[in-house]
Amino acid sequence: MVEDFQRRLIELRFLDGIEKVEHVPYPNGEEFWVRFNRRLDMKKIEEIAKKHGATVVKFGGLPSKLPRPLAEILWDGISHVISKKAGGWTKLTASLGFEPDGVAKIANDAHGPYQIFIATQEDGIQILYEYLGLKYVPPTPPPKPAAPTKPPIPAAAKPVLPAPRPTAQPKPAVPTPATPPKPEQSAPKPAAQV
Repeated sequence: MVEDFQRRLIELRFLDGIEKVEHVPYPNGEEFWVRFNRRLDMKKIEEIAKKHGATVVKFGGLPSKLPRPLAEILWDGISHVISKKAGGWTKLTASLGFEPDGVAKIANDAHGPYQIFIATQEDGIQILYEYLGLKYVPPTPPPKPAAPTKPPIPAAAKPVLPAPRPTAQPKPAVPTPATPPKPEQSAPKPAAQV
């Protein structure tokens, strides 16, 4: 899978020899297209691909020989596929029009005599950058998601407690000096009558 499309579009857009750079999304994967305004040096691409453990396989030899109206129906213009797994059987089926899995493709431009380099994986981008003489910088990994935090409770949802009312505190008792208890005075007895 090709990543970091915006950075690559900016890096390649105004280079000499490049007519157009596009990010093309498909249901089965995204592709990075670079349309050149001159023919590609296939020997140089083969050497670079070999250095990266890939092989350039000719594709669509038989369908491309058919009459143009029929060829356009059966063949999408891809002339070469850069594949990491290309044996003898793969080369035979590719010449018959069965496209092998690859890291990049080279197609003939339907609107002119030039070619389009189509990268389908990062290895294809790396081959393209080396072909153009640019330093390949791998895509930056996406930032790790932060640990989820507890959402703050909205102020309206917090229960509002009434403010505590100040309570009247009893005044401290003033200590009185200790006085001895008075004996109980009894009421005067009436005098006895004689």
